Amino acid sequence: MSADLTFGSSKQTGTHADVFAAVGLADLLASAAGNSSVRLFEDGPRFRVQVAGAIDLLEDLHPTPGYPFLQAKTEAIPAGISSVVVVSYQDERKRVDLYNQTRKAIREKKATEGDPGIAEILQNNRPRADWRLLQILNVLQGFNNTNRIHVAMMGVDPDELRQQLVEGLARLQGGAPSGLSWGVSAVQLFNPNAAKGYSALKPKGTDRNDRTKEQWTDSLTEWLRYRGYFACACPFFMGSKGEHIRVLCPVPADISLAGLQEVATELRTASIYGNAPKLDALAVINLAQILIRRSEFGDQPVGVGALLGIHLAGRTPARVISGLSITNYQSLGQARAVSELTQLALPDWFVINSRDDADDWLAILDEHRRVVASLQADHSDEIGLLISYRRFLEQRGKTAADALIDFMGAYGAFLVPARDRGRRLPAFTTAHAHRVIGGLMADYVEILGAPGFQAVAGAIRRATVSAQALKAMGGRDYREIRYDLLPEIRRKRALPNGDQLVETLSDFLASYNYEN
Repeated sequence: MSADLTFGSSKQTGTHADVFAAVGLADLLASAAGNSSVRLFEDGPRFRVQVAGAIDLLEDLHPTPGYPFLQAKTEAIPAGISSVVVVSYQDERKRVDLYNQTRKAIREKKATEGDPGIAEILQNNRPRADWRLLQILNVLQGFNNTNRIHVAMMGVDPDELRQQLVEGLARLQGGAPSGLSWGVSAVQLFNPNAAKGYSALKPKGTDRNDRTKEQWTDSLTEWLRYRGYFACACPFFMGSKGEHIRVLCPVPADISLAGLQEVATELRTASIYGNAPKLDALAVINLAQILIRRSEFGDQPVGVGALLGIHLAGRTPARVISGLSITNYQSLGQARAVSELTQLALPDWFVINSRDDADDWLAILDEHRRVVASLQADHSDEIGLLISYRRFLEQRGKTAADALIDFMGAYGAFLVPARDRGRRLPAFTTAHAHRVIGGLMADYVEILGAPGFQAVAGAIRRATVSAQALKAMGGRDYREIRYDLLPEIRRKRALPNGDQLVETLSDFLASYNYEN
């Protein structure tokens, strides 16, 4: 075999199914080479999976399913399935319920975490690392297909199965079907496009037994998606009762499989909550923070960074993971349907060349996280701000800079009266804003650094948030707080004639100088 093996995985659906397939392929190859030896690259209309080092797939590939067998209810386990890979959903849910009830009792001061009995309950019933993945697999009825792979592989001699897999991969690389037939079907969890009617010019009815879409279902590709789901999917429950499901999937740009799995595992357990725009924004911010902390600029133990293969020197987080692929499964009562497919870009603000740059990134990301987390999604004006911030995350370059400026202007107009009502809300710092906007659009740096611009901006700040802070601290001589100034500037800025904006600023500066 050659020193390095390279495989391609095309973007066939434009959804997280493409990422699952590429990551699943990397996970399969890692069974022969190790997670740190396999890297994923985004290469235009496809993903590229590269294996470092000489391996012989016919000798080194391990033909196992690569994920647990989920016993959804109390059905019998097929003969030959190892109990090591079986997860009883009912038993696991009882354990998790006991764990959550104990944690609730601790929060309500009805139990003490230091008590030996309580500590033992928490230790013995801690949820599995993949528990939420198994929950979603059960809720969205994907376990029939994943379990079928276990049964199919069980009935084939390992050497023969390895031969079938290698030949199937070769056919897929040549653009042909794999030739494997394991009886799996397309389901929306692993392929959001798998919906009734999409394979015909016009839907003919609502028969759930319609099988026309299965002519595009390839058993090997579907299995790779199952492996990819367990390797990189980050699902979250939404809604007052957790009835909706939002599946987030990091899109690899240049990262090792070990690094991607580490990042995905951390993202699943991150403090991410709220409605769709808030959850999405917090996820992107957390993902960027995780990447920086797990790179060579982080504080991890010696050797861990090399093992994870997350390299940020001379790059930005977006050059390691390009974005988040997001799919929303909306509850319809008895079923869930795909209601949204979108992708957000990871921050690409400025290049990291030193530990100081990395520290600046972390400080800026934390500032953005605190601003987003402070907004309440059940207030109409604040959900508009969350949507505006997510719109910023959908852009790159100048359009992203303009979107961020628009969001900051709207947030500033909201901040002043909200603080007057007693809300303790964070604000953006000037230095951080300049760093981000200047990194996105270099032409804006000259404007931001101009003495006249800084003088006007300083006057506006002293007449709004600074005056408000002085009043809150009990200062006797504080300026008149101009609550109307920022909303008026935003309104006049949106008008086609710039003269009215200049007139508004001139009137303010005249009154400001008179006050001085």
